[in-house]
Amino acid sequence: MAALLAVGALVTTGCSDGDKAGPVPTRAVSESSAPGQLTVKVGSTEDMPAVTITGATVRPGADGEGELAMVVHNDSTIPEHLVMVSSSQTGGAVLKSPGNGGTVPPVGVLLAPGSSVTFGTQDGYHVVLQHLNVPSGAKEVPVSVLFARLGMVQLKAIAGEKQG
Repeated sequence: MAALLAVGALVTTGCSDGDKAGPVPTRAVSESSAPGQLTVKVGSTEDMPAVTITGATVRPGADGEGELAMVVHNDSTIPEHLVMVSSSQTGGAVLKSPGNGGTVPPVGVLLAPGSSVTFGTQDGYHVVLQHLNVPSGAKEVPVSVLFARLGMVQLKAIAGEKQG
């Protein structure tokens, strides 16, 4: 419960890395969407939240867990944080840090202005999908991604081949 309250506080107050931008006043609007990719922004200026997700692929593992690989680009001039990932096809998802593979702090993964963060590479961040259950023959997996300023966005990740 404390984690949910922390996420709620972060979403309502915005990021806290010294920047002065506050929470987003209106709901995010999808600009384009195709399997594995999504562009979302608020307003029409660069000082409002905007992200592009590309290459979103769910890779099932042999052990019942899987991974979400994707590249998330912050298209705006203000910092953003990727706070949480979930899917109706999993029992939960955990964000893991590069290197030691520890969990990401409750504030999430920082997306600096104009930068990209890659998830699912050997030395990068990871989204571990616990108790993954992708139906046989499925081509897409619904994924929800929570950003601190942008809010919750929905995309359809491409269902990859089973690993291992």
